[in-house]
Amino acid sequence: MEWLLDALIDSAKLLPFLFVSYILIEVVESFTSKKVASSSFYKGKFGPLIGSSFGMIPQCGFSVVATDLYSKQKITVGTLIAIFIATSDEALPILFGNLGNANIGKIILILIFAKFFIGLVSGYVIDGFSYLFNKKSKKIENKSAENLAHDDGHEDCDHEHSHEEESFHKGCCGHSIEEDKIHPAKQYLLHPLLHTLKIFAYILVINIAFGALINYIGEENITSFLTNAKYFAPLFATLIGLIPNCASSVVLTNLLVIGGLNISACIAGLIMNAGIAYIVLFKQNKNMKANFGILGIMALISIITGYTMMLFGI
Repeated sequence: MEWLLDALIDSAKLLPFLFVSYILIEVVESFTSKKVASSSFYKGKFGPLIGSSFGMIPQCGFSVVATDLYSKQKITVGTLIAIFIATSDEALPILFGNLGNANIGKIILILIFAKFFIGLVSGYVIDGFSYLFNKKSKKIENKSAENLAHDDGHEDCDHEHSHEEESFHKGCCGHSIEEDKIHPAKQYLLHPLLHTLKIFAYILVINIAFGALINYIGEENITSFLTNAKYFAPLFATLIGLIPNCASSVVLTNLLVIGGLNISACIAGLIMNAGIAYIVLFKQNKNMKANFGILGIMALISIITGYTMMLFGI
């Protein structure tokens, strides 16, 4: 079973790079997550720009924090979607670990630019439509309130009191993203090691599965199938990206690396992917209509991006 040994060796080659990458990511995440959560820039016109920039850092923390901020109405829906789109989760560490492969450098540049640019533009466009819609709705509400006040002879005054409890956000491996009182060895060695082993397991399973397909079905038959099915690839990748777990980004990126998915489809799936943020969204935000609307917008942007890039031969 030479193909099984090859799958193990190919997966093991990534271990040192993944471990170092996740240590660096943990350092960046620990020093920036609280700043992200307390930033006032998100509320202003720079929200989608800052969101797209922070979203590019390859980890699951910012999308989780941003989702909580959105549920508390501290950031706009455009900023949230900009972060979701820009988030690459595990894609960049895996791609950087495969720089020896042909065209991986080019793929990394395309991925970074496409997700940042699409996140930025989408964020501002969505915020623009949201502003116009809310402005129109506010006029209707004010007019209704005036009519009611005229009929009743008085106006009701509502005083809203909000109490926001401080909460610690959990990453995809279950550890706290923002907690201060934690041993450095646990935060900067144990967490990255556990994350590395988890991602290694995902990669190994994918490599074994693909190796088995090549061994028992034949490379020519698989290539023929992928060629015939390429027009469904962006849709298929978007569905994978919808899975609320870092495993979806691992599957998509590894399929790209081993030739099972083209770059346009992979980017479509990675745009849809937001790690465990979708779970947090439906748990924290009580407006289900808005939640499903966000999912629909993300899916629409993902599919349009995938097929547009395919149309231009990317």
